[in-house]
Amino acid sequence: MIDIDELVSIYDFRIDKFQRLAIEAFLRGSSVVVSAPTSSGKTLIAEAAAVATVARGRRLFYTTPLKALSNQKFREFRETFGDDNVGLLTGDSAINKDAQIVIMTTEILRNMLYQSVGMASSGTGLFHVDAIVLDEVHYLSDISRGTVWEEIVIYCPKEVQLICLSATVANPDELAGWIGEIHGKTELVTSTRRPVPLTWYFSTKHSLLPLLDEKGIHVNRKLSLNYLQMSASEARYRDDDDGRRGRRSRKRGGDTSYNSLVNISDYPLTKNEINKIRRSQVPQISDTLWHLQGKDMLPAIWFIFNRRGCDAAVQYVENFQLLDDCEKGEVELALRKFRVLYPDAVRESAEKGLLRGIAAHHAGCLPLWKSFIEELFQRGLVKVVFATETLAAGINMPARTAVISSLTKKAGNERIQLGPNELFQMAGRAGRRGIDDKGYTVLVQTAFEGAEECCKLVFAGVKPLVSQFTASYGMVLNLVAGSKVTRKSNGTEDGKVLQAGRSLEEAKKLVEKSFGNYVSSNVMVAAKEELAEIDKKIEILTSEISDEAIDKKSRKLLSANQYKEITALQGELREEKRKRTEFRKGWNSKGSQH
Repeated sequence: MIDIDELVSIYDFRIDKFQRLAIEAFLRGSSVVVSAPTSSGKTLIAEAAAVATVARGRRLFYTTPLKALSNQKFREFRETFGDDNVGLLTGDSAINKDAQIVIMTTEILRNMLYQSVGMASSGTGLFHVDAIVLDEVHYLSDISRGTVWEEIVIYCPKEVQLICLSATVANPDELAGWIGEIHGKTELVTSTRRPVPLTWYFSTKHSLLPLLDEKGIHVNRKLSLNYLQMSASEARYRDDDDGRRGRRSRKRGGDTSYNSLVNISDYPLTKNEINKIRRSQVPQISDTLWHLQGKDMLPAIWFIFNRRGCDAAVQYVENFQLLDDCEKGEVELALRKFRVLYPDAVRESAEKGLLRGIAAHHAGCLPLWKSFIEELFQRGLVKVVFATETLAAGINMPARTAVISSLTKKAGNERIQLGPNELFQMAGRAGRRGIDDKGYTVLVQTAFEGAEECCKLVFAGVKPLVSQFTASYGMVLNLVAGSKVTRKSNGTEDGKVLQAGRSLEEAKKLVEKSFGNYVSSNVMVAAKEELAEIDKKIEILTSEISDEAIDKKSRKLLSANQYKEITALQGELREEKRKRTEFRKGWNSKGSQH
């Protein structure tokens, strides 16, 4: 059996502490939850697990949330383990599905587990599977798809080790605790260290400045006080169309000097004035790109939250030339080769931008074309790629800079704000390990968001994983349905046999194992413990204010004469209370007789 030192020796660099801890936990037979920043090297843990699994003649499944990510992992693992040892299963492809390592989308694995009826039988494709990697497991919080990750953990045979790789979240301990409770021994490994430090920048029409001050705890003064108040002062003083403003400015002082404008800026801005200033400072894409190029902050991934916007952005900056003659020649050669191999996959409208080092990457592009763009970007022949947020989901396209075009995105008929987890996921694409000393994330002024709003989101901190588990009719039917499996003996197939499905009671118990139920039950336990503690304190306080307790304390604190005097007064008080009670009873009885 392979040990940790043998695995570590495969790499020609020193692996990080969290990577080693996770690999050691896997070799001990535990399932593992790893929570670490984007681009910190979590995939290495999965690779090491694959080496160990293959070495003992068993199989490993590697799941991803996206077909594009599955395709990329398929190419990478084939380079490492050889074509014959790696397979691919997505909605579009089924290649070498019986290989020792199979890359697949998450839904494919969930459907396999429906058929497995809780056993790693040969007919379901789970035969000889020792380990399953759940990459991007923080998708568990995704409203539309999160239930799939929960179902996999719930249905997975207990003898299979799980390796759950997550971006930084607020409650990895709850995730590990849940998996440990319903699946088996699970160890948690966390890391908050980024291999490449990240610096936040803010882009306006005329500048690209650090978002934070020198201490990194407040917004840069040049983006708040100087930008909002001084700009407003100039607008107030020079606005000849508003007589009221002009009179107000003259009333405060007719001096047009800089000092006068500073005094004017002491007055609070109206909402309309703030919006006017913001609109005047919104940069064009070309403005921000010009600054990035001038500050040597390329290559960059530029996140725009719709396909049309990505394509339009390429057109806006097509006059920029980001490649030198040598690089341009390499792109032309690569294009010719690609056209020969895949003539129908060439995106003709994108060629002009590509020859200038600019490209778009989104779900509207053919998979082959997207893979081509990814390859050129990794080779440094694409300097800016305009992409939708799916590119933040683990696809291996590290850049020096990540540009986030807005803090809001369209969801149906409304616009919603990015959450901190989404922001940090995209920001995490910045900074190339072993290449860059630091990475840059650039947030952009919009008509609705300024530097202060960006700061609030940056400082908000990551959010906890939230269960999106939903029991549907389809889920229940899949759980109780039987399946036809191939029985194997002595390496030969004996034919199809019917494997009985789960009972309704078994299905109900599975559904009750959701992450949400686990967290809720823990909250209830914690609440009961807190209530018990409060009751205990009340009991102690009550005992301290009883007559007996007061009498005991009085004896300790007072002299004999003082205690005797107070005791006498207390006796008189009790006697007066007794007389008053008797008087009320007598009065009430007389009243009732009349």
